[in-house]
Amino acid sequence: MNQPEWWLLFFVAIVIGYIMGRRDGRRRRVRREENLSRDYIRGLNYFLNEQPDKAIEIFVKSLAVSEHTLETHLALARVFRRRGELDRATLIHSNLLEHPQLPVAARDDVQLELAQDFLAAGMLDRAEEILHKLLDRGSRHDLAVMRLLLSVFEQERDWHSAISVAEKLMQKDKSVAPVLAQYHCELAERLLAQEEANAGRRALRRALQLDSTCVRASLLQGKLEMAEEQWEGAVRALRRIRRQDPVFFDEVLDDLERCYQELGRVEQFTQYLGRLCVEAPSTAIVIKLAERLRAQFGDQAAALFISDHVKAHPTVRGLKQIIDMQARAAHSGTDDPPSVLKQLADQLLQQKTSYQCRDCGFEALRRHWQCPSCKHWGTLKPHPHREI
Repeated sequence: MNQPEWWLLFFVAIVIGYIMGRRDGRRRRVRREENLSRDYIRGLNYFLNEQPDKAIEIFVKSLAVSEHTLETHLALARVFRRRGELDRATLIHSNLLEHPQLPVAARDDVQLELAQDFLAAGMLDRAEEILHKLLDRGSRHDLAVMRLLLSVFEQERDWHSAISVAEKLMQKDKSVAPVLAQYHCELAERLLAQEEANAGRRALRRALQLDSTCVRASLLQGKLEMAEEQWEGAVRALRRIRRQDPVFFDEVLDDLERCYQELGRVEQFTQYLGRLCVEAPSTAIVIKLAERLRAQFGDQAAALFISDHVKAHPTVRGLKQIIDMQARAAHSGTDDPPSVLKQLADQLLQQKTSYQCRDCGFEALRRHWQCPSCKHWGTLKPHPHREI
């Protein structure tokens, strides 16, 4: 066979091989689509017959793992996690990690999802293990990993570890500073309970450096200074709360009054309350000032002062205070009309919730620095209608 004929035969063989390969490829693709269609129908039947475990098994096995189908697997698992079916979500993610066709670049995505499964299930040690490995290895998920680690440490109440991770996170996300301040307050409370006052004081100073509006840090500072009879320092800390968030100031009026009493400057406290009543009065401030007036001038003068305020800003608390003062002044019995009004006022006040989360609306009878519902820090504040 001469050379031109050899080249012609070689070219024909290539063309025939290409045509046969395409035809065979089409057959395989058709078979795959037919198998996938049958599996899909079987999976739907299992779902309709309330056999979700078998349906999941069918779908996971029939859907090949690739960069194109990975998001489908992950989306299915997220649905189960949102529904609280954590064992099924965990099964999908575990199967993906064991799958030989899982792209290497996608392993971090799956491990992050698996860590969230464990976190939702309360398996904190397993979630922490995965998250630490991801953080040590470094990935595009570092910010998400650190936030999840903070959630783990919050539940474990491991404030040293939470502070360490939050400090790293703050280098990339400054918005975490108020949360980090709360961690320092948590640590300070623990230190103060262990009678480590100096360490607790340092933690509170750091909290205020991170968040100058941190009411909790000022409140703890005030309590610490009062415990050590440092009354001037306590006054500074407690008065700072009004600048930080006035809605909390009513709660420290009694402590502030005691500090002025210990300093022998009660008249200065009365003048301070008078300025506050002119600038931005609250019912608690008015009542506290009325108590000071009562001590100096008697019940009738105090009741008249409160009456003027209640006429302009009617509240149940103000009404109750007037009733109490007038009852004392008149030495009334328990069956007279003022006594009945007092009982009604007491009932109304007892029915009110004291705190409400500004983010999710959760209501509570006592103060929480972290909302038990949405887990956000510093959002649970005195109820906006507590002035009733």
